[in-house]
Amino acid sequence: MKTKQFFKLAVIIGVICPFLSFGQTKKEAVDAYNAGAQIIKQNPSTALENLLLSIKISEQLGEEGEETKVLAEGLIPRTYLELAMKQYGEKKMNETLENLEKARETADKYGDKTTKQRVDGIVPKLYNQMGNNEYRANNFEKAIEYYNKAISIKAESPENFLGIALSYEKQDNFDKMLEYLKQTLEVANKANDRTKADDAINKAKAYLSRKADEAVKANKRDEAVEFLNRWLEFDSNDASVYRSLFINYSELKDWDNAIANGNIVIEKGAGSIDLNEIYFQLGVAYYGKGNTEEACSALGKVNGAFKARAEYEMKEVIKCN
Repeated sequence: MKTKQFFKLAVIIGVICPFLSFGQTKKEAVDAYNAGAQIIKQNPSTALENLLLSIKISEQLGEEGEETKVLAEGLIPRTYLELAMKQYGEKKMNETLENLEKARETADKYGDKTTKQRVDGIVPKLYNQMGNNEYRANNFEKAIEYYNKAISIKAESPENFLGIALSYEKQDNFDKMLEYLKQTLEVANKANDRTKADDAINKAKAYLSRKADEAVKANKRDEAVEFLNRWLEFDSNDASVYRSLFINYSELKDWDNAIANGNIVIEKGAGSIDLNEIYFQLGVAYYGKGNTEEACSALGKVNGAFKARAEYEMKEVIKCN
């Protein structure tokens, strides 16, 4: 008789206990959520533990825990962001970036557009700061890595492209330097950032001008022309570049290119370049090409120090009418 009663009691307990356990577990999920939600600002690390626990319990509950799960998930991105900002204040840069990335990932996952927007504004600046730190420490590959991470999130900021260009310069990789200086200029122009645009132009011009001068001194006019034409990719309004191209093409007896660049100097160089010299050299170029009419026309516009030489060319060499 006692055995039968014990069996009945066991069955009753077996039926009731799941419901008792269910009610208790659901309460634990809600309690964990509340505990986390209340301390996100003050203690984001503990808040995150509680929210993740609430999600775990809610998932075990299935449909009955769905509401609590969704509420907890909605707070995860903001909690990661608060944790990252706390770590930033503690100068823990690696941990800061790690949790900002988690904030960004979970914001995407759970549709938190506000947190995503905040993170996208913060993360590129931190990556840029990390890149600058590595650059100053002469860790140029690491600096490039951080600048690229910033670009992957916000490609509209020219300072990261400039940072990569300067890092390649330090590694004597000048082709890459010029490639990223050009990208810096393009991005800066789109962003109306005149300062960064000028930084890119001046850095490129300094390098290309030096290389062109070295090529001329080594009597490598073809190389000089290549460097000067690359210069124009950064500043197509600099009359001095066209003047250098004009002179070098003339030395190479490439009359068509010499004439083309000489005429651009006349167009762009008024007031900054002595055009008497240009008209004189242009006359020589036209004569070299076999166009005596244009040669005489150009030489006839020469005054100043070049006038006597121009008159000699017109009278004794070209035989102008």
